[in-house]
Amino acid sequence: MIAQGALPPDLFTALAALFLLFGVPLILFGLIMLYTGYVQYDGERYIEELEEEAGLSEGSNVSAEESSAVAGTDTSSDGEDDSSES
Repeated sequence: MIAQGALPPDLFTALAALFLLFGVPLILFGLIMLYTGYVQYDGERYIEELEEEAGLSEGSNVSAEESSAVAGTDTSSDGEDDSSES
């Protein structure tokens, strides 16, 4: 009898072909999805930072308008009350 290896060559070839057909695309797909998720997370965080920065700059503009109104240079009022917002 001839000694054979743990796996016959035909079975090993079949397993290698299955890995190339399914394993490699799954690994690549997983890496792409991981990268896409990070880009989405990073983009959302960047947008939140921009919105906070825009809110701060709008707040500084409002405070400048309020300070000029207190000084008596600008007496116009738009009639909106902040306490009515819920």
